[in-house]
Amino acid sequence: FMIKIIPVALFFLSFFASLVSNAWLRILAKKNNFLIDRPDKYRKFHKAATPLTGGIGITFGIIFSGIFLFFFINPSYVSEISSSNFLGQQQSELHAIKISEEEEILVKKIGEDSFSIVLPDGTKNIYEISDSNESVLMSQVNISDSLIISNFSIGLFLFTILLQFLMILDDLWGLKAVTRLLIQSFCAGGLIFFSGIYIKSLGNLFGFGEIFLGSLGIPFTVFCIVGMVNAFNMIDGINGLCASLCLVCFVSIIYMINANSVPNLLPLILPVGAITGFLMYNLGILGNKRTVFLGDNGSNALGFMCAWILVYFSTIDSTNFAPVTALWLVAIPFIDAVNVMISRALKGVMPLRPGRDHIHHKLLDSGFSSDMIFSTLILLSGFFAFIGLSFNNNLSGSDYYSFYGFLLIWLCYYLLTRYIGKNV
Repeated sequence: FMIKIIPVALFFLSFFASLVSNAWLRILAKKNNFLIDRPDKYRKFHKAATPLTGGIGITFGIIFSGIFLFFFINPSYVSEISSSNFLGQQQSELHAIKISEEEEILVKKIGEDSFSIVLPDGTKNIYEISDSNESVLMSQVNISDSLIISNFSIGLFLFTILLQFLMILDDLWGLKAVTRLLIQSFCAGGLIFFSGIYIKSLGNLFGFGEIFLGSLGIPFTVFCIVGMVNAFNMIDGINGLCASLCLVCFVSIIYMINANSVPNLLPLILPVGAITGFLMYNLGILGNKRTVFLGDNGSNALGFMCAWILVYFSTIDSTNFAPVTALWLVAIPFIDAVNVMISRALKGVMPLRPGRDHIHHKLLDSGFSSDMIFSTLILLSGFFAFIGLSFNNNLSGSDYYSFYGFLLIWLCYYLLTRYIGKNV
């Protein structure tokens, strides 16, 4: 019963931690004239100078509630932190052995003379081969009731913080596009080295068999992560849009993997609560005079987390999460960013240059209110996520249906935005 209460408690804890952090940081920024975004006549139409501390407030909310999770709730932990998990080290493969139509056991070699077996009920047994070649049970733990601390979870936290800190410099002084790309690539590559996690397969994307990337998976993963970070940064054009799209992504993952029965997903509750706390200010729910923006530091950090969590769950063997499903969960920022960059490249404009050619800008210029645009795009994002999860759950192994369906949605989106652009 206790483990069922924890997700709700963590949500409200991170929510209020973010709420308080954002209030305090907003006052601090105003008082010291630090990290303030001022309106202009081209892209920034907000009425008053607004603090860019929302992303930092979200991070503080996550950190505070994370400390509470690790030190005060006192659940059991399974540590998988090891230098053998670094990229380039010989990593053991996880083998799934089916024992029935719906159940399987997971076997993994973890040492020269030891291996682990995870049973369908979540029990993890560690065995060691004795001198007489017999398997001796060394330890037993139920990982369904445990939080797993791994190279990936630690690395994601460290490199997200590093990226956010460096992007604060962009909010303060403005960094060149090349510098931003190098920073984002370094953080993505650093996490790959630290965790050994990257996209190794695209699944049966075209219907002709599974596509394995091999060593190309590393640069491909860096490219995808950097692309999604910039996609979320680009979509951050009206209040609440970027953060809410991240929220849709996180909630969809939690729903799919079922956080209530997998405590290892409890940390995903933390950004959900913290983002919701930030939205209280960003959407003006607590009053328009208390508005706070994400800033580039916040949109980069949220995009980095979303992209990496999608990569993680689409690459580990213990989940039925097809890589193509990730596209559906970030459909709006992904499609918008790719369309804009292609359009700019064809016009001879730098793809990462700021402009007013995103979907929300076109809708604003067409006369739609920011509230209507926000509601429409979030509902669309939720609808796309529902379609993607339906494909994933009902057509397992037939990834090409999901991929071709996504291409059809992309075509409709492209034609719609082109029509809107012509009528502005």
